[in-house]
Amino acid sequence: MRFTWFGLYCGLMLSISAFSTDILLPALLDMSRDLGVSAQQLQMSVPAYMVGLGLAHPLFGVLADRIGRKQAIFVGLALYMLGTIVMALSSQIGAILAARVLQGFGAAAAPVVCRAMIRDRFRGKDLAQNMAIASMFFALGPMIAPLLGHVINQFAGWRALYGFLLLFSMIMFWATARQAETLPQGQRRKIEWRSIRADAAAIFSNRQSRYFIIASAFCSATILSFLTQAPIVYERDLGASSGLFAKMFAISATGIIIGQIINHRLIALIGALRSALAASMLIALTAITILVASLTGALTLIGLSAMMFVFNMAYLIVYSNFVSLALDPHGERAGLAAALFGLVGYIGGSLLAASIAWLSHGQLKGWSIGFAVLAVIILFSCLHWQRGVTPANG
Repeated sequence: MRFTWFGLYCGLMLSISAFSTDILLPALLDMSRDLGVSAQQLQMSVPAYMVGLGLAHPLFGVLADRIGRKQAIFVGLALYMLGTIVMALSSQIGAILAARVLQGFGAAAAPVVCRAMIRDRFRGKDLAQNMAIASMFFALGPMIAPLLGHVINQFAGWRALYGFLLLFSMIMFWATARQAETLPQGQRRKIEWRSIRADAAAIFSNRQSRYFIIASAFCSATILSFLTQAPIVYERDLGASSGLFAKMFAISATGIIIGQIINHRLIALIGALRSALAASMLIALTAITILVASLTGALTLIGLSAMMFVFNMAYLIVYSNFVSLALDPHGERAGLAAALFGLVGYIGGSLLAASIAWLSHGQLKGWSIGFAVLAVIILFSCLHWQRGVTPANG
């Protein structure tokens, strides 16, 4: 797997959402005590962020295809910084959740535009392999963020976490300015409703794109349901301290890097779809194991962390390959295709994750049932597509 500065840049941009959610997880219970609200209420900050993230995807998809990739990122980062500042100054749960929506709204530029930038440069298996490289660098977010969040919270308090996020977004603003524009002026779409509607219709009329855009909602829901539940499961149900939780979370996140190294090689050998199918089998096996262990009372801190290591290794193989399969049929409208992928994935995933949290009442057994159901749906979606259609790139 070849290192590139472009791959590192895209990976770090993709990791903005991971930093924005994971860095706060070790401080969740401290925030709950300081703000005088329940942990379950603060849990909703993760779906709130993701709702904003999903809602903004169409906007940034349209902007990226019409004003250029870099300008769209600048707009998004400016909104993200504003949401971060508002959240740092807020003390009411309503204001915090509203600021999280704004923060997520601005952060949407990162996944939409960076995936379009990768699509601007690559196609077919090259597209899937470079998406895997960016996803490998993305893993720096969930690996570093919890540990960093724990350290900053211990020494400076949880509000200082937003100072770090503001600094990180400023660095990425500078890095974007140094990147070359990947969508030339002559290839940009017209800024008119008719062309936007025509592009959206063309994307959804493509069976491969439509299928994997819809499937992305169930894929997103698995990781979002875990992020929503993780601090409570580790600290309340399994007795971990916030520091130990941060360490175990970071260790399990290293599975993402290993998974993307494997994915890069698998794509070259068997294609994006078969790689996703193999990984979905692993996801289902992992989720069912967690379910059985939680129902029998055999789930331990080490056991859950080991299972989540395997899950992380497989999850991003499925997700990044779903992205590639959805975007591959589209060229100059790749920004809108990435936007629709994110819109359905994040909004659908957030609603499913919030529903699992509500139905399970924050209980481990209820969450593990919902987690297993989602994993099985992902597996069957891969199996169904492989049996019915031979996709363009794998």
